[in-house]
Amino acid sequence: MNPLRWRSEHQVALLLGVVVGIALGFVTGYIHHDIRIDNAAAFSSYLTKGSALRWGVFGALIGGTIIYIQQLLHDE
Repeated sequence: MNPLRWRSEHQVALLLGVVVGIALGFVTGYIHHDIRIDNAAAFSSYLTKGSALRWGVFGALIGGTIIYIQQLLHDE
């Protein structure tokens, strides 16, 4: 099951799932660290420490996996 051989709309759906997963990962990490919106220094610290990157990668993996599994179930 090679994603590079999927039709273009399925590849776009996979890419969109990854992008949405990254956004949701950032938001989840932001909420998890309980950073207040009015504290700009804490928000920039969240982005520069690498914590945001870990949450974004986690979200990308979840979003991509959901689309991949959906495609696997659709083909069988």
